[in-house]
Formats: sequence, structure tokens, C-alpha cells
Amino acid sequence: MKRALEDVKILDLTHVWFGPYTTMLLADLGAEVIKVEPTWGEMTRFFPPLVNGVAPNFVYFNRNKKCITINLKSEKGREILKELAKKVDVVVENFSPGTMEKLGLGYEDLRKIKPDVIYAFLSGYGQYGPYHARPSFDIIAQAISGLMRLTGDEHDPEGPPIHTAQAPGDLIPALFAVISILAAVHHKRRTGEGQKIDVAQTDCMVSVIPAFVGYALTGMTPKEQSKKYFTGVYGSFKTSDGYVVIGSPMGAILDRLTKAIGVERIESRAVVDEWTKARTSKEVVRILEEAGVPVNEVLDMEGAMKDPHLIAREMFIVNEHPRAGKVRMPNFPVKFSETPGRVLTPAPELGQHNVEVLTTMLGYTKEEVAKLKQEGAI
Repeated sequence: MKRALEDVKILDLTHVWFGPYTTMLLADLGAEVIKVEPTWGEMTRFFPPLVNGVAPNFVYFNRNKKCITINLKSEKGREILKELAKKVDVVVENFSPGTMEKLGLGYEDLRKIKPDVIYAFLSGYGQYGPYHARPSFDIIAQAISGLMRLTGDEHDPEGPPIHTAQAPGDLIPALFAVISILAAVHHKRRTGEGQKIDVAQTDCMVSVIPAFVGYALTGMTPKEQSKKYFTGVYGSFKTSDGYVVIGSPMGAILDRLTKAIGVERIESRAVVDEWTKARTSKEVVRILEEAGVPVNEVLDMEGAMKDPHLIAREMFIVNEHPRAGKVRMPNFPVKFSETPGRVLTPAPELGQHNVEVLTTMLGYTKEEVAKLKQEGAI
């Protein structure tokens, strides 16, 4: 089966979630991703809980990749990285801004030896600006973008900010990084030009909050707008045995919801609350689904993994890892008719592909690779 990015080579110097999720998606689409780790391994390898010495997050974010170890503090290690950079299309890193430049491995350094290099900088605050040198994680991006306050306001305007689970401040910027890298690859194939890509978590999180426009025009937060203007029923509702979500904006859908629950008018969510609490989640879903109202049960992780629709859509696959065993994990989500994303290989062991990459891509002999290891370069 053909793979969309099978002729794209990527040198991956990323760690934790933001960078590895970016390169995982590219690897799922067929890119050859060579993950470069320090000789002791990147930090996500050691995040608990460990299963047979393997970290679940690492197993997920690093599937379909090859792994080599390079000591970038050694001169020979930096030489090897430069040699590899000549052989790939894209270099991706998410160190603190300035780190790679101090090592002589920044964009301008690599551009001298590979003029058409695409170099993607992934960071918290970007490569310039007053905060650019600050360290960052997902929760920081959620905070500066306003997302945490918006989420808190939805629950209790007077209460604390609430951060969204599962690190959208990492995973959403990763999607922008993938889009940007693919755009740069396309541009390079048209023009022969490489370029620098600056992807900041904070920038990306701001861009996915359309509420800024409403606030700029009205001075009201989404919560304040919803108090002043009734625009329909949208949110989670308690049932007799759990929760459901209902999405019913003004218009025909709200009319259908009104008829389905047997009332004359819906002017607030209170009447819907009363109706759902008297019924089970499955009963609510059945009635509203028959009425053509968007609705679904609120599932926990076990429920999601057993949901018949997600199973039919092949959203969970089993990938066999040599130490962790059979690992059930989310599949690549988008369906292609000709070049599907696929999960072929498990997350690599530390330095698993040292010999393969250095002999096939750079022409080293196995003896030379062994010497590099002895010298501490890899």
C-alpha cells in the first residue's frame, strides 16, 4: 500500500509531547522519521507508570520511528548530526530557543551545509518576543491564551480557572506544526527553497479561540453573552445514571428538541435538565436521536474504547511492543482512499537503529559505529 509521505525524511530532535506527536503523525503518513535522543534517553521514556520498564506515553508518541542516540555535547556527535541533516528533508526540534544555536546546529548553521533545509522550531513562546526564553508546557499555553479562564467561566465564573485534560496546549500546536511542515515541503518541491518554521504553543492556542472576536466587538465573554442572549441548548446534562451532551442551537434543531421533550418552549437549560434527570442516558440518546437532535452519552475511557462506532471506524488498534506486549492505542484518525495512515512499527528501543542509520545513510562500517559508541559520541 502506498504511503503519502514515503519519500520524506525527517530528523526528529524532539521530546515530551508537542514535538513527538508532530513527528508521529508524519511517520503515520509514511515519512521516515529518525528520532535523535541523548545517550541516556529522552525524559518521556521514564514517565510513570512504567510497564515492564516502558512508559505508555513514549510507546504512543514514538511509534513508526527509528531511534539513534547522539551525544550532542561531543564534537564527533555534532558532526554526525550535520552529516544526517544533509540527508533529510526536514529537521524538527523543541529545545529551549537558542539551545541548538549554542551547539552550532541552528538553522543558519545547517543552512550553510544544506541550503534547502526545512528547519522547524517548536517551542512554548516562539523564537522571539519578550517571553521567548521562558520554559513552557501545555498548561502554560492554556493559561496565556485565555483557555483556562474560559473553561472555568463555563463552570463557575467566580471560581478558579480550569485546565483542559490531555494537554491540548501540546497536541493542538502539533497539528499546526504538521500543517506547516507539509506546506514547507510543498514549497520546497515547487521552488527548491527551504525555510525556517517557528511554531509557538502560545500562538497556536490563541488562534483556536474564536471568542476573542466576540469579546473585541462586544466586550463580553462567552459566558456573559450566553446570559444575555439565549442561543439554544448546548452542554452536558445529568441523567439518572450518568451524563449526556446535547447540541441544539436556535432554529429547527431547537424546535425538534422542544417537541421531543414535550414542552411548549425552551428558554433556558433548566427545563432540559429536569427532563434528562428523569431518564437514563441511553433513553435520552434514543429519544433525541430519533428526533434528529445531536446527542451522545458522555463516555469514560473504558466506554470510548468499547464504543461500537469508534470500533467500526477502527479508531483503536493493537501495536505489539517487544517489552510492553500488545498495546491498544488510538489509530491515525483520517481515512484516505489511496494512502492511508498506518501504524507499522512499535516505539523503538533506545539506540535501536544506530547501526542501521549510520551504515545505510552515512556509510559507516559496523566497526566504526562500535568505536563511536566506545568514544561516547553515540
